[in-house]
Amino acid sequence: MKKIGVVGSSGRTGSHVVSALAASDSCVLHAALVSPGSTRLGCDVGVRGVRYSADLSVLSQCDAVVDFSTPATTAQVASVCADLEKPLLVGTTALDANARSALERCARTAPVCVAPNTSLSATALQMASTYLRSVLGPSFDVEVMEIHHRMKRDAPSGTALNVVEDLLTPGSTIVTGREGLRRSGEVGVVSLRGGDVAGEHTVFFLGDGERIEVTQRVQSRAVFGAGAVVLVDRLTTRSPGLYDVRHLLEVGR
Repeated sequence: MKKIGVVGSSGRTGSHVVSALAASDSCVLHAALVSPGSTRLGCDVGVRGVRYSADLSVLSQCDAVVDFSTPATTAQVASVCADLEKPLLVGTTALDANARSALERCARTAPVCVAPNTSLSATALQMASTYLRSVLGPSFDVEVMEIHHRMKRDAPSGTALNVVEDLLTPGSTIVTGREGLRRSGEVGVVSLRGGDVAGEHTVFFLGDGERIEVTQRVQSRAVFGAGAVVLVDRLTTRSPGLYDVRHLLEVGR
């Protein structure tokens, strides 16, 4: 069994990673990290005697690390994993330049995967959209809409941006919050926030007299935890480098 450390283990998604590890046949929770001010610090996680901790040094005892925290914490975790040469799966979104730089440094000594969405169906959406773009060509306009819960910090979502980046053609641009007439070459991204929506992404291919819509909906955040376990399990078999989800699933690239 591979020993996994989870950073942000009591959070909205991290808690589901903890639950998924409890049901895994290949991985086990070994460390559950929370912020120093967390009310759960020192409490029993309820999984194999693990207690919540704020001490990043416990990651030295893990085979790999899953991070669902904040950009600032991700940068710290990446620095630790770089020194320890530990595989690192990052689900934290809205990463800033400091965090991205730390992840790039970590990738020199350990395998690193940045996964804005650990739902495996999100990767399928990305792949399907790329294929449709190649088939339909430039005569079809492309727009993306994403919906998330009211507490989500970043907009557009990391998943939406990942999808859009694969759909750009030479000279095209990403537009968020469009006002006025749609210009040639634009790929628009619309973000809706409200309720407790776990996640929904729709890619529209809009032609004259016809259109295709591809939608991925997450009905339970548990899928993020299950997907993260699959991904970190596969990440442990890789050599140092920076990967995305498609690399780990060995499809599309």
